[in-house]
Amino acid sequence: MRMEVHLSQRLEQRMHLSQQMLQNLELLQLPIMDLRDLILQELEENPTLEEAPPQEGQEPETSATEAEADVRASEEETAKREQMEDIEEQWSESERRTRRTDSAEDAERRMEMMNNFCQETASLREHLLRQIALLELEPGIRPYCEHVIESVDDSGYIRVSLEDMVMSLPEKLRAEPPELLLRKIERAVTILQSLEPKGVGARGIKECLLLQLDEANPEYPLLRKLIENHFEDVGANRLPRIVKAFLADPEIMLMLGHPDEPDPNQVLEDVKTLIGSIAKLNPKPGSTYSSDKVPKVFPEVVIKQVDGKYEIVLEDGWLPPISVNRNYEELLKDRKLTAGERERVGAMAKAEAFPKEARDMFAELARGKRIMPGDRAKIGELLKTPVGGEDERRLLADISKEPTFNKDEREFMKRKVDAGRKLITAIEQRRGTIYRITNQILKRQTEFFEEGVEHLKPLKMQEVADALGIHLSTVSRAISEKWVETPRGVFPLKFFFASAAPKAETSAPATFGFVPTSSPGVLPPSGDGDAPDERTRLALMERIREIIDAENKKSPLSDLEIVKILKEQHRITAARRTIAKYREEMNIPSSRLRKQY
Repeated sequence: MRMEVHLSQRLEQRMHLSQQMLQNLELLQLPIMDLRDLILQELEENPTLEEAPPQEGQEPETSATEAEADVRASEEETAKREQMEDIEEQWSESERRTRRTDSAEDAERRMEMMNNFCQETASLREHLLRQIALLELEPGIRPYCEHVIESVDDSGYIRVSLEDMVMSLPEKLRAEPPELLLRKIERAVTILQSLEPKGVGARGIKECLLLQLDEANPEYPLLRKLIENHFEDVGANRLPRIVKAFLADPEIMLMLGHPDEPDPNQVLEDVKTLIGSIAKLNPKPGSTYSSDKVPKVFPEVVIKQVDGKYEIVLEDGWLPPISVNRNYEELLKDRKLTAGERERVGAMAKAEAFPKEARDMFAELARGKRIMPGDRAKIGELLKTPVGGEDERRLLADISKEPTFNKDEREFMKRKVDAGRKLITAIEQRRGTIYRITNQILKRQTEFFEEGVEHLKPLKMQEVADALGIHLSTVSRAISEKWVETPRGVFPLKFFFASAAPKAETSAPATFGFVPTSSPGVLPPSGDGDAPDERTRLALMERIREIIDAENKKSPLSDLEIVKILKEQHRITAARRTIAKYREEMNIPSSRLRKQY
């Protein structure tokens, strides 16, 4: 086959997103506070944008005749132009205007939310270094302590070996023999383990718990033996095995204060008491100083219940209201003649001394047409001819004057004004899209707001997109990182797009649905066996939690028994592995680990 390179042409149609559409999609996806940062940045970079003043309490102006408006505009024209000549300098020197004043209730609620946000705290390593700085240590050991602290992870553990810490020492600390360096590292680890929080610097979970034990506690020997010898049994809830081992150890029986023939039940109670003491210890002592902060949540949609009905309110208090400065808009327009000028130009349009083309132009200007650059050029050519009187030529010379700003300045202002208008339009479209999607959620999930999470229905983004006539990706962008405040709490918008619980795989055409029942809290029947599911995975998880909470703790229910209860009492058919999966997602241990002796 011969290979060659050639050029060819073809005609095809493709869809391309305009810059306005791309900006709309970008703003739609932004969380509320990121959008706030973008608006503040635009306010700094775009001189034509300003924060809109409050609109409350303003009385509408009484209508005036067109002549009066033109006279007033003529009187303000000179002052406005003088003001706009140095507006760039004023803009750079001026400070941000005061934000829009909110109602007392909204301001108080937002202040409360801000106060509830977690404050920045010192990291675990910073906390340990501060303690090291206050200790009186033997000469030369402090740099090794600081090096060991760098090896502590966020949970408070040392995950690297002593030899690796020796190998990673800075060059200035490695002048001594390796054996001596290893002893210094061991000493530094010992010093570290004496610091707060207790348990920091451990190499494993057992050592971490042992470091937290109080040697002055009378139970210290028993707790130490329990952790060292039976830690795995405690984790697996094998209490009978621990009791058996304790009964075979006379020393432990003596420490427990039991006679020669102790009661196994009493020993079991003692073991449970010891395990309760161990449960109070912190397996992750560094978690208090973790660098991972609780994310800040800023709801931008509020669903309120007013007079028994739900209303949607968009929370705009986080965003500064913006508008395009009207002075810039006026400067971009070619000025119109005043009433007196129009009267004089109208008279010139009837004068035979001027050519017909000039009279037609004068007639248009007299009717209110704005003075365009082409009109100025024509008037300039007309002034080169000896037509008209002195007053008329003076008026034409004034009309033909160029505007205050040159072409480049006008182009700059036009770009900034257009950018400001597009930003405002994109923000309004964003608000409208979020409102419409929230309204659909409210219509489809009304039972959730009335009854709770058990009545949350399966909902797909495609269903909302079809109902609103928008693309699926638009819905996905609109609900991304958006939060809604409801009477039942604050939720991400994605929460309401719950997936349906999986169906049980059986030979019969059974589905994970409902049959007619008079039990309270059960949704209406779904019809025949092939009807679609009306229960979400969250609702099923809540039902499983209720069953487990009500079980006999000394004989907990297995997953198969939970399947049976769901089918017999709640008319819900689900697979055993579904129960196991959801139980693990809820951090509920298996029946063997839940058993209480």
